Amino acid sequence: MKESNGSDKSTLPRKFMFLYLNTGNGHIAQARVLKKAMEEYDPSIPVELVYGFDQKDKTAKIFFEKGYALACNYVHGAFPLLYDVGQNRHILTFFSSLISIFTEHYIRTQILKRNITDVVSFHFALTPAAYNAVRKINRKVNLTVAVTDPFTGPNAWFYQKNADFLVASDEMKNVAIKDNNVEPSHVHVVPVLVDKKFRKYVSEEEKRTLRKEYGFDEQKKVVLLAGGGEGLPGALKIINQCVLHKADFSIAVVCGRNTAMKQSLEILAKTYTHLDLHVYGFVKFMDSLIKLSDLIVSKAGTSTVMEIVASHKPLIISNYIHNQELGNMQFVVHNHVGYYIRHSADIYAKIEEIFNSEDTYNKATHSFGTLKLDTDAEKIVRYILEK
Repeated sequence: MKESNGSDKSTLPRKFMFLYLNTGNGHIAQARVLKKAMEEYDPSIPVELVYGFDQKDKTAKIFFEKGYALACNYVHGAFPLLYDVGQNRHILTFFSSLISIFTEHYIRTQILKRNITDVVSFHFALTPAAYNAVRKINRKVNLTVAVTDPFTGPNAWFYQKNADFLVASDEMKNVAIKDNNVEPSHVHVVPVLVDKKFRKYVSEEEKRTLRKEYGFDEQKKVVLLAGGGEGLPGALKIINQCVLHKADFSIAVVCGRNTAMKQSLEILAKTYTHLDLHVYGFVKFMDSLIKLSDLIVSKAGTSTVMEIVASHKPLIISNYIHNQELGNMQFVVHNHVGYYIRHSADIYAKIEEIFNSEDTYNKATHSFGTLKLDTDAEKIVRYILEK
């Protein structure tokens, strides 16, 4: 029996709550894309982005988000170990129960307080708590899980088998059905969530205008180094190669939340004044930096990779998160729209090769013409609104 909560209205107007966490930038980036698409499709339906942990309780935030950042960027081998251990359902049950202690009551409170009719979870860690919270509300609340890993990802996405899942590929659909025994009727293949501004074509003249606007030399080639919310691991090593070889192209580095990287690069830029280096923290103009660039070096995070691919920019992937981002790297390499190169010296050599050979650069951009990448978020909006 569902517990009564004093809010048993059956005719509440549709109102959406998109749940996210700050583990990387991909979860909230995709939530924002769907929010924007939904508001454009039907402005009368409110959509609220809601952080999944109670801001008053720092324990879960430190344990989960800070731990994730440390495991991915600073403690070598930690994330692969956690990922592989977390594939076991018994381990998932333990962690799901632990996280629910901090999140279930908070999510339920937010649903009731905000008169939410539809919840979309953009993070696997929040889904079990959201599912339990919805079950304890004495009215219908739709729950949808937007799986933000398009090709490969942890079994944790499909821990709560009775949820309704949106996946971006047949590969992830198979992970749900074959590896996690989710009923096929609960899994739906939908487009990749990428803001349509990244698909806008930019002419050479517009590219030069953007370079002038952001303080770049209009005549120089530009390499962008970006890696999502925590910056690009190994960016300093790549910049050191640029210093060593006296690079004659401009370099932009987006560091995200990684203030230590940003400070180190700013010192380096002041020390080596011949290096045309532009350093940023978090930016709201990532689309402009991608558009003004000629080549991008990145890790294989979903949103970053798909935004770059949608912009038709050659991409060098320097690393990927064990298994979780493997599919993103394989997608880029197998479709011949980029390269996977780990070592900084080899990355620099490939940059020089691409910039110094028109034939190589044309090969790097030619495959975009045949690449099929559906990014029509309106299709997802229509599906969700039909519930």
